[in-house]
Amino acid sequence: MDVLMTLGDGAQVFRFAVDTAAYQSLSRRTEWRWPAQDRLWSEPARQFTGRGTDEITIEGVILPAFRGGLQQMKAMRELADAALKDGSAARPLMLTTGYGDVLGEWVITGLEEEQPVIGPSGAPLEQRFRLTLAAYARDTA
Repeated sequence: MDVLMTLGDGAQVFRFAVDTAAYQSLSRRTEWRWPAQDRLWSEPARQFTGRGTDEITIEGVILPAFRGGLQQMKAMRELADAALKDGSAARPLMLTTGYGDVLGEWVITGLEEEQPVIGPSGAPLEQRFRLTLAAYARDTA
């Protein structure tokens, strides 16, 4: 199985792979805060106040009849809901690319699902997903 990316670690891990939940695109948006202060008879002044949010959006397609089955979307939701089940504090998830680049700790902030093709039994033959992640910054103090 060609793994494109993993989210999580240990017992709680989701693998995005070529033959299961393959993603077609990954976009990342990082912000830096430079608020403007208006000045009389001059251009606004800007001051760097720190790094802003860092978000990744992963879009992909699952073909349940091909490989991986219908449980893949459920597995993504369970990974996001893990803290709700065992009563423990929510924790961030490690994000690692298939080529070994560790992207750090992230939290799931959204999951969208679309089922554009439905089979005769009502089960989806195709599932499209959009997973939104936000970087988790640990306190340094």
